[in-house]
Amino acid sequence: MRRLYILVVLVLFLGGYALAAHRMETVRTEGKTILLALAPVDPRAPLMGDYMALRYVVNNDIRKALAAQKNAQENAAKAGQKAATAREQKRNAEGFAVLRITNEPVPQAATFVRLDDGSPLQADEFLLAYRLRGYEVTSAAPAFYFQEGTARQYAGAKFGVFKLAADGKTLLVGLCDGGGRVIGGGNMP
Repeated sequence: MRRLYILVVLVLFLGGYALAAHRMETVRTEGKTILLALAPVDPRAPLMGDYMALRYVVNNDIRKALAAQKNAQENAAKAGQKAATAREQKRNAEGFAVLRITNEPVPQAATFVRLDDGSPLQADEFLLAYRLRGYEVTSAAPAFYFQEGTARQYAGAKFGVFKLAADGKTLLVGLCDGGGRVIGGGNMP
């Protein structure tokens, strides 16, 4: 009986892993390609190996929009307990931002439009999932790992190349320079 239990758990685990890998591969092949501008990046951490910590300009835009939204709600709410409750709820939030591919300054570059309020999207707009934890907004991969010894070629990265899933989540597939060329060879995925 114990072996059967172990076998069932193993099959479920491997099946879940295979399903997750299949979903990522589907996003990689069928997802919409977008470029998100990078904010200043952190240097390599010696204990983690060769990687680049990434921040995105869109995260700053989302944080500013959330702050403006929170201020508007606090001004509208009456003083006291309601304002404190709204403040605590907004420190840990998840939602969607509306972005648009503007093709400026490079093709497929996306920019922040507004926070999603449920209104219909325009033909050129799409949703990007984000999380607010404390005062930190995350919307895409926080790091890009690369082969040891190739750090210099990624130093000039200006954009993250992503495949966008239908649910607003992203898959980082590369980095681009300021001219929109994929770093490390290859074509735009």
